Amino acid sequence: KSFMPSNLQAYRQMAEHAALQITGSHRSWMDFLRTAARLYKYPYNEQVMIHAQRPDATACAEYDFWNQQWGRYVRRGSKGIALIDASGDKPRLRYVFDIADTGGGENSRRPFLWELRQEHEAPVTAMLEREYEISGADGLAEQLQQIAAQMADEYWQDNRRDILYNIDDSYLEDYDEFNVGVAFREAATVSISYMLMKRCGIDPNEYFEHEDFLSVFDFNTPAAVAALGTAASQISQQILRQIEITVKNHEREHLAERSASNERTDLHQERGLSDSRSD
Repeated sequence: KSFMPSNLQAYRQMAEHAALQITGSHRSWMDFLRTAARLYKYPYNEQVMIHAQRPDATACAEYDFWNQQWGRYVRRGSKGIALIDASGDKPRLRYVFDIADTGGGENSRRPFLWELRQEHEAPVTAMLEREYEISGADGLAEQLQQIAAQMADEYWQDNRRDILYNIDDSYLEDYDEFNVGVAFREAATVSISYMLMKRCGIDPNEYFEHEDFLSVFDFNTPAAVAALGTAASQISQQILRQIEITVKNHEREHLAERSASNERTDLHQERGLSDSRSD
């Protein structure tokens, strides 16, 4: 067991290096946001680790979880994705596997990865209007951007002290508090909007130029990136979970209607839908 600390150390260094890389260019940051949008139930620090090792991952879980919850096996020779677990007395590594590393027999299930389709837009827009009091009259993309801006602003108000504490040695260091706030809100708003759009199947490149990401480059130390990334990750997770529930409820009602009208033809294909939770 003596090699463990150095192994942990190696992954720690990898995480720091990855954190610096992702705000190095707007393309790197967008790549990271795409991974984070798919894995929105993970916290920022784990999203960075997964992105550094398996940027194309779509659904990750521990070995036993695939085995016991989903009846899937992890393929031999699959390399686990290392995450640093700091929840206990001392940090340790734990490993997750992407669904691409798993296979299953006839009793296995696949996590239901929702997608936003046209028929979901009205219920999702209505839900967001109720939750955030922002109209969806100009379409979902505009609504998501406005919610992102509102949430980024609230987050700054609530966490200003922590954020200011975490920008030492970054390009933000010489800014006064007002301008740090401006940079943070801009960077967080564009990042959250990008993740929400990406996960909802809207092409963010139609809405953003690379100039929109300039404020992100000021977050150029691991601590500063973490302050920005944590905000984007937490806020996106909250909103995407609400959208996911709305989409799944819509699907469930739809299934109920369909089976009521006795169209049982394609129902068996959707069996895993209602009990499938990829938490």
